[in-house]
Amino acid sequence: MVIALGVLILLNNLGIADISSAGRLIRNYWPLLLVILGLRILQQKNGAGYLSGGILIFLGFLLQGGKLGLLDFDISLLWKAFWPVILILLGISILRGPKWQEKSNWAVMGGIDRTKHPWKLENGNYLAFMGGITLDLRQAEMERKEYFLNCTALMGGIDIIVPEDLTVVCRGTAILGGIDFLGKSNGGIFATDEGQQGGHNSDRVVNISALAVMGGVDVKVKT
Repeated sequence: MVIALGVLILLNNLGIADISSAGRLIRNYWPLLLVILGLRILQQKNGAGYLSGGILIFLGFLLQGGKLGLLDFDISLLWKAFWPVILILLGISILRGPKWQEKSNWAVMGGIDRTKHPWKLENGNYLAFMGGITLDLRQAEMERKEYFLNCTALMGGIDIIVPEDLTVVCRGTAILGGIDFLGKSNGGIFATDEGQQGGHNSDRVVNISALAVMGGVDVKVKT
């Protein structure tokens, strides 16, 4: 549908076709796209998917009813409530999450890259704000038996590479973002997920807590 829309706009801009009628159709029925997206999210069949999918379907029908004159709905009220609700969900996620570790690593409109040389792994916080962080635990020197990493991506991205023989436990929340734990993806308006890998190197455990707000946290396995 997106490709078809792009083609129609291109043809209209080049004077090859007139899409004025198609434009009216799109303006009147675009909320149905939210309904379709919500139905697809419901197919994930998990708690977070039910919440996100249900919100999108409800919002789509609400906006579509307003477009057709069936409902008297002021869309400005939606935007007035949208961001406060996002902040409330963010606060709840922080309260439910683990306590912050002593050592903090910030990537603010910049990057942290720990992939090319050996580095010492420590308990800590990793924050990517409009930036990126990449951690390769295959290169990390581990002196402890258990580690705790709190990863927060605000309009940024955090990628963590873990070896196959390492025990990893992941828990996280995505708000208008996405989380991918060991090949299992989740995301949307509000989503929570968990992932675990029981490696052969059972004397080393890395616990990863993730929060992605309009960003992404990706934990992947590589040999």
